[in-house]
Amino acid sequence: MNTVKVSGIKIEAVYACVPDNVIDNTTACKPLFGDSVETVIKSTGINKRYVVSEGISSLDLCCGAAEKLFSQTDINREDIGAVICVTFTPEYLMPCNAIAAQDRLGINRDVAAFDIAIACSGYCYGLWISSIMAKSLNKKILLLNGDVQSVYTSPEDKSTVPVMADAGTATVIAPCNNDDDEWLFTFYSDGSRRESLYIPAGGSKNRISDKAIRYNILKDGSKIRDIDIHMDGFEIFKFVAQDVSKLIDTFLFENGIDKDEIDVFVPHQANIYMIQQLTRKLKIDKEKMWKAGDEYGNSSSSSVPVTIASQKNKYFNSGKKNMLLSGFGGGLSATVGYITFYGSTSCGIFQYCKKG
Repeated sequence: MNTVKVSGIKIEAVYACVPDNVIDNTTACKPLFGDSVETVIKSTGINKRYVVSEGISSLDLCCGAAEKLFSQTDINREDIGAVICVTFTPEYLMPCNAIAAQDRLGINRDVAAFDIAIACSGYCYGLWISSIMAKSLNKKILLLNGDVQSVYTSPEDKSTVPVMADAGTATVIAPCNNDDDEWLFTFYSDGSRRESLYIPAGGSKNRISDKAIRYNILKDGSKIRDIDIHMDGFEIFKFVAQDVSKLIDTFLFENGIDKDEIDVFVPHQANIYMIQQLTRKLKIDKEKMWKAGDEYGNSSSSSVPVTIASQKNKYFNSGKKNMLLSGFGGGLSATVGYITFYGSTSCGIFQYCKKG
């Protein structure tokens, strides 16, 4: 296993922005599942989801989170040395979200700005690259992480409708003089299984066509297009139960991290049943696992910072926590991060309000 280590950095703020449209999952899924809808909702543990109204993008949500961050903290835009956006649903295919965010947020032009196109495992990728850049530039890094999955979800797909949600987040990573707080990351990639969770059309291989926007009927009665997210739920569950649990266990063992040393475990909120099973298999105290997917849904990789932003003030206001993070899904890809997180870190979550 390859483990990368970074020290002399800290998280100063984590803010999340969820859309203005709240979906009651039982009501929304009733037409798909009929009398079995309550069983389906119980199996996912997701009671509500937030999805965008027409015309709201991942950039809108991420910039909304960043604006709230700047307005509620003493972090100055002039101190930002780079803007990184983790998303697989950018506002446009080109140019990237981060470039537009630089202008929209009034950040200096002498900054690096780029996107990382990865799905469910993306937050740890963002933290890792941001921490390296913070050290290199000796400046604060604005990490945006958000996806609008609802526009790529067929309203008649039984695999994705009950779980997929939208959100945007903003995290500021800053250099500091404390080298004792060492962050650790590891990464896992298996492209041989990429079609377990992917969007068949819209890329350079299969462009949008009449065929791509035509609904196909699946064995379970679902209707789905090639421009929609295709997910093999069983394969993803198997990936998490086998590969991801082994990855996390090996990471902890090889880095000499006792599970009693873990104060907080924040997994990607794929669905609540899945992450409860993962926590149980890892033998991590269930009280240490933070969850927000039951209230906000599965918002791809941004579900990790959404959970941090929504749960931090409920659990601690001071001191230092050892936080274990993990993202997993599209790729198939998985990440693990072990970071220090302070009670003084400013956090918040709010609903998007469209200007004008």
